Amino acid sequence: MRYTPEIKKILVPITNRDEGALVLKHAMAFHEIYACEIILLYVIRKKTVVQSLMQEDKQKERIEISERKLEVFALDFFGGKLPEFVSLKVVKGRLIQAILKSAEESKCDLIIIKKRKPVLRKFRFIKNEDELIASSACPVLTIPENKIETSINDILIPVDIRKKVDTKVAWVKYLALKFNAKVHIVSVLDLDIAPNSSLAYQKALSIEESMKKVGLEANVLLLKSKGRNKQDVILSHIEALKPDFVLMMTHQESILFDHYIGEFASEVIQKSTSPIFSLVPRRETLMSQLIEPIISPKKSSDILI
Repeated sequence: MRYTPEIKKILVPITNRDEGALVLKHAMAFHEIYACEIILLYVIRKKTVVQSLMQEDKQKERIEISERKLEVFALDFFGGKLPEFVSLKVVKGRLIQAILKSAEESKCDLIIIKKRKPVLRKFRFIKNEDELIASSACPVLTIPENKIETSINDILIPVDIRKKVDTKVAWVKYLALKFNAKVHIVSVLDLDIAPNSSLAYQKALSIEESMKKVGLEANVLLLKSKGRNKQDVILSHIEALKPDFVLMMTHQESILFDHYIGEFASEVIQKSTSPIFSLVPRRETLMSQLIEPIISPKKSSDILI
């Protein structure tokens, strides 16, 4: 899998007609800019062992029916003719695992999904997006159901001084330059200090300067938490600004549980009214973040997010 900014192939899982049309519209917005390939994926959910044995002779028929339904959907969306840049794929398995495996096998650079409501399972809510995003080697774009507009004019990036910024800034530049979008850099101040004395604000200004050097329009805004947690402050700002998407480095809070992306990222992804473009750091990067403070002190010139 590639870890540098590049979008040549997009995976679009289709679970139903309305959801598929919404997500595919957003995939087409990227195709118009990047001329990328789009793979439409339908996953046939695995049944129980008993059901599989009882219906073994019908497995082939199930696949053929699913292939026909996916083809009908695609032809209907594209006006009767499938474009050369679109391919169809039907697989069997658990939904999240099948999506991840297909993305890896096809070497996809982006997965686009519709945001779903958390599912209550064994007395706790399971957020399918968390598992998919945390385990994906490529970015995942989650689309709210009411996000019909596909233009990308404003990109928001939240700043956290504790996290590394290199990959995130590279992706923002890559996307904003292609879409000619304005970049909004936001940081939350939870200490009672002057904004100019805030390290978060200084880091945000550094990012702004790097954006302007490549010709991007960018601005910095420092928000005060006033006793609220950071995700609520960011969510309120998203609601007010209505950016076309928010780019976040999700930063798993545990390297032991691959499906966990951290409370801040999870809350923003689930509650945001704007699409979220999620990046997950490589696992070796996560390990280095644990080891680095032990073996060497951080330099004051490091840019963190």
